[in-house]
Amino acid sequence: PPLTALNGQGARFCKAEVHPEEITGTFCIPVRDKRKTRSSFCYTLRPNALILVDDTGIAAACLEKIRTSKRWKSPSSGRFFYDFLEALTTGDVIHLEELENRIAKLETAVLSGTLEDFNHKMLPLRKEVMDLTHYYTQLEELGAEMEENETGVLNRDEVRLFHLFGDRMGRLREETQMLREYSMQVREVYQSQIDLRQNKIMKILTVVTTLFLPLTLVAGWYGMNFDMPEFSSPFGYPAVILLSAVILSLCVWLMKKKKFW
Repeated sequence: PPLTALNGQGARFCKAEVHPEEITGTFCIPVRDKRKTRSSFCYTLRPNALILVDDTGIAAACLEKIRTSKRWKSPSSGRFFYDFLEALTTGDVIHLEELENRIAKLETAVLSGTLEDFNHKMLPLRKEVMDLTHYYTQLEELGAEMEENETGVLNRDEVRLFHLFGDRMGRLREETQMLREYSMQVREVYQSQIDLRQNKIMKILTVVTTLFLPLTLVAGWYGMNFDMPEFSSPFGYPAVILLSAVILSLCVWLMKKKKFW
């Protein structure tokens, strides 16, 4: 079909708007790989033409894939647009698998206790997964809008193809939702590890405080400003030291017996 590629305009959503003689809409591609910002472009689908408005290079890359891999017995603008959408989402399953592997590595690091800056590494992943969820939801709705074919731009076979496209986007959306839940579970595991560390620290502080509490009592007793009988005895201080050692040993023995540590 005739094809016109122009400099694109910005867009924030993937959508399709039905008009009497054409379907127009926009694409907004989430951040991926080396791209640091979202990429967007526009399109217009007519019975005999597909017009793309793009200055990002994404549409041109998809057209190159189609040129080198597709051959049609009965070319049409609707079939060409379907092939364009297919080329646009090629490799998305592999990208989702890579995201899952990255989350799994974070989970392994959390469980091994070797992970540093967990939130700094997890937040970008969660944001990317959330953006992909919205992206596939919008593409699923776009496929449903094309399947309705209110203006009759598409034939029966093309309507069937866009039904298949909508189903595929629905499966990708479900996959990203599973990744989102997985990332939340890893975050909960990380929080539980933090809680365990804090509990261990508090347990150690409690044990130390308990061990030295009787000795603090003895120190307070002998710090009073009046004479005690054992002050005049040469065995007074050794006896106090021995008593303190016995008390400390008894406390340690009791705590081990009660499995406080």
